[in-house]
Amino acid sequence: MAKSVKRVLCTVMYHGAHYAGWQIQDTKVSIQSTIQMVLSRMHHHPVKVTGSGRTDAGVHAFGQCFHFDTELDISEERWVYALNSQLPKDIKILGAQFVDSRFHARFSVVSKQYDYLVFKEEGNPFTYQTHLSITQELDLEAMNKAMGYLIGTHDFTSFCANSLEEMPNQVRTLMNFQCIDEDDQYRFVLIGNGFMRYMVRMLVAVVLDVGLNKLTPLDVLDILDKKDKRAYSGIVDACGLYLMEVNYEGE
Repeated sequence: MAKSVKRVLCTVMYHGAHYAGWQIQDTKVSIQSTIQMVLSRMHHHPVKVTGSGRTDAGVHAFGQCFHFDTELDISEERWVYALNSQLPKDIKILGAQFVDSRFHARFSVVSKQYDYLVFKEEGNPFTYQTHLSITQELDLEAMNKAMGYLIGTHDFTSFCANSLEEMPNQVRTLMNFQCIDEDDQYRFVLIGNGFMRYMVRMLVAVVLDVGLNKLTPLDVLDILDKKDKRAYSGIVDACGLYLMEVNYEGE
């Protein structure tokens, strides 16, 4: 009798400083390849892991999600223990649950939240891999105005690295974009129905340019309206970016 196959959805957190991003790469260690290696060893055959999306080299996560299919008879709770006992200390499974076979970690996504952290002092050995450092005073009022222009459904061609040939539709909905002053750091919070390559890092960069009086809020609106890859080239370092949460249909 053939064994029944179950689909498992996992939530994972990781410190991305020592990885070449989420996605498998031929010669570099990634988060996905590290998890797949453990699962394949447990199954005695190759197991494919499908993530909710890619994170770049150096980007961290508190709530990345992925699914895989398994014929092993292991409970949800035991999956968490079994994986964590074999993964390195900078990758941790937070939860596992069985889902319908039609569920897809990427295509079932409704929204994602990214946070970007900016330390208010010079970088040090404990923050240089986890925060961007800016010591100048920021114009929060101007930044809030610029973020207001970016919230909503827009063509974000000017604020992503995907070519129009590979991704003709670059319209996305940004549901929330705010900067929270947390005393020793600024926390940028972005929630949207989807983010393209470098989109979050470019949006944070342009708002920081406003905060540093390099651009005005109207300049940001003008760049957005141009829908042109040449309109803006700024991008913040990956170190301060965190995938916080992935929300799915029916949650």
